[in-house]
Amino acid sequence: MVEIDRSRLAVYLAYSCQNMGQAIAWQFITYFAKHDLGEASPLVLAYVWAAPALVTTAAVYFWGSLSDRVGKRKPFMVLGFIGYSYTFLLYSFVTNVLLFVLVAMAGAAFSAAAIPAGQAYLTSKTTKKGERLGFFMVVQSAGWFFGALVSGILHDPLGMYTLFRISAAICIIAVGLSAALVKDLPVVQPGVRTKVRFRTMIRKPGMARLALAVSLSTIGIYATSFVMAIVIVDELVGNATYVGYANSGATLAAVLITGFIGKLVDKHGAVPILFTAYVSYSLYAVGWGLATDPLVATVLYMLPIYALAQTGGYSFAARMSRDEERGSAMGIVNGAQNAGNALGPIVGGLFAELVFYRFQPLAWVTLVFNLAAMVVCATLFKVEKQARQKEEAAIITPTTSDDPVSSGS
Repeated sequence: MVEIDRSRLAVYLAYSCQNMGQAIAWQFITYFAKHDLGEASPLVLAYVWAAPALVTTAAVYFWGSLSDRVGKRKPFMVLGFIGYSYTFLLYSFVTNVLLFVLVAMAGAAFSAAAIPAGQAYLTSKTTKKGERLGFFMVVQSAGWFFGALVSGILHDPLGMYTLFRISAAICIIAVGLSAALVKDLPVVQPGVRTKVRFRTMIRKPGMARLALAVSLSTIGIYATSFVMAIVIVDELVGNATYVGYANSGATLAAVLITGFIGKLVDKHGAVPILFTAYVSYSLYAVGWGLATDPLVATVLYMLPIYALAQTGGYSFAARMSRDEERGSAMGIVNGAQNAGNALGPIVGGLFAELVFYRFQPLAWVTLVFNLAAMVVCATLFKVEKQARQKEEAAIITPTTSDDPVSSGS
């Protein structure tokens, strides 16, 4: 048991390092493309952000499902962290937008292996899935906090090319931690390998609607977030440190509350938390659209709403899946998020190019999509209630099947 606890600690530390490296590299991506690579078109900036996310959308389910079939998680963590490190290193040599996008897409195909493997590892062989995922979000947020803060402070004196190399070095630490200290947990008994089909997983009660709600909300969020730095620095006339404060503030708040959120999920369910997140995103969008001061926009961006959305979404997927299906279930949620991450900037870029002619009014797009996500999420309350009742019955009657819900529409 001690060895497993030590191994779990190594997983948490590795993902904290990965998020630190990613935060350093990623929060200024569209600002970097605009000012360092000389690209001003909103549609091209949208593609810079969306292209790797589109690759990740397909790759996360592939890697998650493959880890289920292979019966291991650790190799996929290591592969993903190597993908992050090489991607950030190659970023430091690009000189035009085309090269940047090609590197980003190739890197995304491999870095996508890390997240579903880690989530599946931490939620296997435990009833406290929400608490585990909540703490996972805490350590990720802690890494993002330090990375975003460092990036915001050092952006002007060092420039992004140097920061990309720092990101790569930090992700190498994640590779070492996962390779040396993580003890893999067998997913199924030796010699038994379960092939989990996408059709089977998406037909589990609520999974398709969860994926739709997650995608809608994420489209809305990334319709504005992909140009957050441009809005704060160029349109509201702030400075680069505000961008660092905005991201680090949000993640610091998430560090403080996410463990508590995970416990709430285990006690009251994932859907109430997810619904609260979409309501909060809608209110945030109104504030962002009306802000006239860069400090106000910075404070609004600090709201840790994503901690509610991610903990709620992943916990619902964990409840609807068995241990040997967990990688696939997490792959579906990650895929839905990355679909929104890819489509959101495209939607935002189109509206900025053809309707608004600037980026801040994209907040109203965020509002519409999160209102739609609220409607879809509301249909999941009954689904989760039935799943919780079945879990409780299984505890009382140990012979009951360990599948929390049966397959069906």
